[in-house]
Amino acid sequence: LYVVRLTDDAGIERDRLIDALYAAGIGCSVHYVPLHLQPYWRDRYALQAAQFPHAQHAFERMLSLPLYTRMTEPDVQRVCIAVRRALGA
Repeated sequence: LYVVRLTDDAGIERDRLIDALYAAGIGCSVHYVPLHLQPYWRDRYALQAAQFPHAQHAFERMLSLPLYTRMTEPDVQRVCIAVRRALGA
């Protein structure tokens, strides 16, 4: 996995970045779903995001970019360019 964690001042939310990358033909995913959001634990113990502010913050800022053994240098460049564009860089 290649995990990216957005800074608070990134200028884009994780879900908007994921949407922008998908629009560019790049698959990525939410990297980390904390325990308090997992259905079993959330429902059984009535967990709320406010009880876990650090885990919630990490969840809202992290995503996984594509990384695989047959990824070529042009593939890497395409991902980098799409990320930079989405971040406005």
